[in-house]
Amino acid sequence: MNSAVLYIAISLDGFVAGPNDDISWLFRYNDVDYGFKEFFSGIGAIIQGRRAYEVEAKQGWEPPTPVPVFVLSHHLPERKPQRGNVVFTDEDISEVLKNAKQLTSKDVWIEGGANVAQQFLDSDLIDEIVLSIVPVILGDGIRLFGKTRKTMEFALREVRQFDKGLVQLTYTRGSRG
Repeated sequence: MNSAVLYIAISLDGFVAGPNDDISWLFRYNDVDYGFKEFFSGIGAIIQGRRAYEVEAKQGWEPPTPVPVFVLSHHLPERKPQRGNVVFTDEDISEVLKNAKQLTSKDVWIEGGANVAQQFLDSDLIDEIVLSIVPVILGDGIRLFGKTRKTMEFALREVRQFDKGLVQLTYTRGSRG
């Protein structure tokens, strides 16, 4: 059965972006092989928020991808997506996840950003979390984990260390209830 996987990079102090959506602190790690190709080979669909989509588009990170991408948004994009497999939707996240899972037997990547991750966590829809922890302290910005509605337990499945001090932790969902 396919899983909903939150795969995301954070700073040591828990931010996914600095002030004003600054992600320049990640660029130093562009040449580090942190298992992304291996991870992406198991992905059949992507769900992300509009803000994350816009930040990536601004960076030119819109390469062709063979999987459908669902962008959660209540508004049409400022510019038309370059890829034909990008769909903007304002459906409930549980419906979007259900639709994404029906399209593939592979996992669904909950790409982010922080608001989307929080919504999926609060709705108890995350099966696995893969955190790539970048050895930098930002001090301010967009925090990945904010307030949650309840306690959620995860079990550590794997720890990997990569070049330049990057560490990746993989957690699977523990008891639900």
